Amino acid sequence: MIKLYGLILLTFLSGGAFLAVARSSVSPNNITLARNDQDAPCEQPKEHYIEVENTRVRYVESGVGPPVVMIHGNAGSIEEFDFKSLGLLCSNHKVFAVDRPGHGKSDRPDGLAATLQLQTRMLHETLSQLGVTRPVLVGHSWGASLALAYAVEYQPDVSAIVLLAPAAYPDGKEDAFLQAVLKTPLIGDVTLMIGRVIVGKHVLKKELERAFYPEPIPEEYLHHASSLWLRHKQLRAFLEDEWSLNKDLEKTSRHYSDIVIPVVIVTGDHDKIVSARDNAYRLKSTIVQSQLIELKNTGHQVPQTHPESIYNALSLISNSAVHGRPAGGVVPLP
Repeated sequence: MIKLYGLILLTFLSGGAFLAVARSSVSPNNITLARNDQDAPCEQPKEHYIEVENTRVRYVESGVGPPVVMIHGNAGSIEEFDFKSLGLLCSNHKVFAVDRPGHGKSDRPDGLAATLQLQTRMLHETLSQLGVTRPVLVGHSWGASLALAYAVEYQPDVSAIVLLAPAAYPDGKEDAFLQAVLKTPLIGDVTLMIGRVIVGKHVLKKELERAFYPEPIPEEYLHHASSLWLRHKQLRAFLEDEWSLNKDLEKTSRHYSDIVIPVVIVTGDHDKIVSARDNAYRLKSTIVQSQLIELKNTGHQVPQTHPESIYNALSLISNSAVHGRPAGGVVPLP
């Protein structure tokens, strides 16, 4: 959940809105799969589209085995996982990654507010159409909010959830600025001059530095985010998701204690975007059977900096299934 408020404010002060002027570093039809084992029997992930709620949804899939569904944060797309995670998992799992509504190449529903509840329903319908039964959901940040909502609403249809740097609870802040932005039709109607886009990229870089802290931003990731996140469609989806989440989490969080499936929470000890204390650790105390993996010297961007933690989390779930569900605990990792 990258805070782009300063970037947005610069846009309004300049009298325009965002326009992507660079091409994505990730080719839409030639997605590279990074692997931890060069001999892993994994095909390159295939890009597909499906219609859900009269809305086009993009997804990719790779691998064989029990299904795992990856859900990106805000802002973002399926490329958020950089396909390192798919490479680690695809030899033992059928891995799906889905663009949330309005992000990446998925469309935003027309005439409907894409609330957490609607996105949960759309994901459930997507997986139903694809014949994906009882998957493990892996959600990062805002995507973890969606995974939690899915477990609350459709618990019999999911086998477990893995929550990476989860945004689990409302932060208690009503954002009047975001409300004003969303009610302003000007956004997206006037383009920025090239120089203003450069300023926007500078602010985005500063925010990404907070997200990756204490590690540096990979140059390829920065280029990718700069190319895609400043487009009108993605920016609008980001704003709507960011503004609506608090209200949605107020409702969903009341039911976390009803979750009885296996839950693994992964958090970095230097997260500057989502408070680990107010989210990951609080959630751990609410879902009594959950296990928590604490990553040392790690910030918010867990899928990029520690993709192996997803494999470790799934291993904990598999071990629990084989040996019986253990009491929840904290698993410190280097």
